[in-house]
Order: sequence, then structure tokens, then C-alpha cells
Amino acid sequence: MVRTGSRRPPLAVALGLVLAVAAGCGGSSSGRGPIGATAAPSGSGSTASPSSPASPAPPAVPADPLTPATRLEVARAFAPRLRFNAYHDDGDRTLQNRNEDFFPMGVASFFREVTSGQVRIATRESVENAPAETLLLPIPSVTVFGPQALGDYPERMVGDAPGSAPVYVHVYEDLTGRSIGPDGSGEIVVHAEYWLFYAYDRAEARLFGLPLPSSFAIGNHRADWEHTAYRIRVRLGPGSLFADGDVLEGYFYGHGRGLRVPGPEVELVDDAGAPDPAGTHPVVYIAQGKHASYPEAGHWPTHDSFPGFLAEHTDFFRGNGVVVDTWHADLVDLEDPGARPDEFDTPEIRQVMAASPVAGLPDWSQYMGRWGPDNFSIGIPNVFTRIIMASPDGPKAKGSYGDAARVAGFELWSDAKTRDQELVSYRDRGITIPDVAPPPLPIRN
Repeated sequence: MVRTGSRRPPLAVALGLVLAVAAGCGGSSSGRGPIGATAAPSGSGSTASPSSPASPAPPAVPADPLTPATRLEVARAFAPRLRFNAYHDDGDRTLQNRNEDFFPMGVASFFREVTSGQVRIATRESVENAPAETLLLPIPSVTVFGPQALGDYPERMVGDAPGSAPVYVHVYEDLTGRSIGPDGSGEIVVHAEYWLFYAYDRAEARLFGLPLPSSFAIGNHRADWEHTAYRIRVRLGPGSLFADGDVLEGYFYGHGRGLRVPGPEVELVDDAGAPDPAGTHPVVYIAQGKHASYPEAGHWPTHDSFPGFLAEHTDFFRGNGVVVDTWHADLVDLEDPGARPDEFDTPEIRQVMAASPVAGLPDWSQYMGRWGPDNFSIGIPNVFTRIIMASPDGPKAKGSYGDAARVAGFELWSDAKTRDQELVSYRDRGITIPDVAPPPLPIRN
């Protein structure tokens, strides 16, 4: 609430005016002005008038302009809009043309579930317009951090209710872009990474053109860590306080590769969620099931995860389903775990760590193993290996974490569209897919 000041009684105002006139008519002066003012001789040498109040001290200039508070301010200012897929009846009977059933989940929420004795499972996945159905089912044992992977836990955990899961952020500076004045104002260039944890990744690839039963779907795996990142010019005011900025480039990850989009081509919305080329929130289209990220709506048969001769899979990222504006979500700084014990040091996390054979783990973000037990590959030993399904490493175990140099080698999104004619950009082809209203949410029985 903004305070506008108190209102003086009329008598006090009149009395103040009388005293002010008397003081200005040559009355004797004590030589003491108000606090913070100095007495100065008048033209007659008989009066003293107060000087102007002292200017407030300028804000202190931090040694590092990217303080923990500023990191979170930047992360929120440029947090993306996530658009999930929904089934659309356009005659395409591809298995992946369906609703998203498996949504992001907080790590603390995940450990709270797996230590509670029951977890929420998709007992019936969505089929066309019919939403998924979920139940809380008993879990026989508690998972632990193993030497190579997080121990066994059920498949098809559906995650938190959409929009309620935290987004894990990593904001760091590119020192080559720093231009800071003595008062701390100026510009810096930062990279902001936005990480999402999913308890389950669904693939449903076809084997030699034939659909597989869900119990033996190629490419499914427990746990999924996905992210997008952005190169951002940040403007700072005196004291290096965050002022504003703009997106210079966007990076979209999935299937072990990255796609690069120049800033002017990144789709943006404003704080109200309205399309705005001058907005600061990038729009991300998330592939159904596999959760790869894309800068536009579309679909793309991809062989990055599966050998083309063996299995086929199509990423559908139409963006016509659930929408999550992450600037309204809980943002958790991966480089400041001490500030968030509710996400890094809960009783349930301590319980899992105490039962784990991995000793001396400071917090879950430092775990270098896989976040699930799945690991299946094909190949010839010492010749070649192709991973078919594997639970992923966590953010800090990935080569993309904090490595701004590698993005220069990413393929431009525009080049990918030119190179692969199977990649269908709805924007380029004038295809409009209406949003599903209300968004198709899994039923939580």
C-alpha cells in the first residue's frame, strides 16, 4: 500500500503559517536549522535559513552485479510461457497425436510422494478427447540415490498439477558483455536456463512400423530433465539494480540436440500473456510425452532418439493444450540451495539420502547419476552403441549446464526447417490449430 502522508488539523496549519511569517520578519535565530541542514547568513546577517534537504545516498555498488536477488529478478522477467500438446482431430492417427498426460513435478514433491507409501499413477492414458485417469497407488519400497542411478520407483507418475511445480533456474553472466559504470549502472549479458523435472517420459514409438504394447514401448523411461535457455542483454540502474533487458537468442533442447533462434525470431508475450514483439517472455512448445522444446507449433518425425530403420516417432508440439506462464510459478535457483530448504533439504529428501549408499551428497542437485533406473541400448561392444531408452542425468551432470560456448554450434531453427521437409511448422504453412477449451487435464481420482 502506498502512503500519501497524514492530514494536519486546520489550526496547526494556521499556527505554522504565523510562525513561518514571524521567522521571516527578522526574529532572532538560534543558528540551528533542521537536522541535516546548515545555518547560512542572510543578507542582513541577522537570520539563518535552512538549506535544501541532503540528497539520499546512492545505492551501494555490489562487487558482482549478478547477485542472488538479481538472478531471480532476471529469471522471472524472462521466464517462458509453456504450451503443452493436446489431441487434435485432423485425421492424423499417429500415436503421439494425443493430450499431454505427464507434467512437470517439483523434486521435493517427487520425494514426498515416493516416501509416502503411495504415488499418483496414470492408470488410463488419454485417448483422443478422453482425458487420462489417475489414482494414488501403493509403492512397495523407497527409492535411494544409487552409485549409478536413482533406485526403482513406479512408471507413469503423472507429476504435479499443471502450473504448481517449481521451475529450476540457472542464471550466469557472459563476462565479455559487461559494461558497468562507477555507479554500477550499465549493461551485462547473461544466460538464463529454465529446467523442468518430469517423473516420466512417454515415447510410444512404432517398431518396424507396428505399434507396441504400452508395457514395452521403445523410448519410455522414468525421469526427464528438460530445459530451454536464453541469451539476454540486461540493463542495470545505479547500484546495479535490475532495470530491464531483451532476449538476444533462444536455445531449445530435446533428443540430445539443441536448436538456436535469433532474438528477433523468438516468439514473445508480455506479462499479461498477450503476444508482443517487445515482450520479455519466450513461448515454448513442448512435445507430447518426450517433452522436447520447440520455438514454434508443429510436428516432426524424429530419428534422433531411435534408429530410423528400427522405430519411428513423431514429436507433436502443437501448443493447443495446457498453458503455464512460469513467471507466476515458483522459481528455484539451482546455485543457491541454501536459500530454499523447502526444495533441497526436506525431511523426505534427508530420509532418502540417509538410506542411500552415496555418501557426502550436499544436496540433490549435486547428484551425478541418472534420475531413474532405466538404461537400455543396442550395439556392438567397443564398436558402436545406440541408447534406446535411458533415464537422464540431472542438470549439473549435463554438458549443457552453464556452458554458453556450446550453443554456437547449435543448428538454426530456420536451417532445420529447410533441411528436413518432414518438419512441419504450422506458422510457415498457415496451419491454425485451435486451443482446446477447457484444457485437457488428467483426472485426479
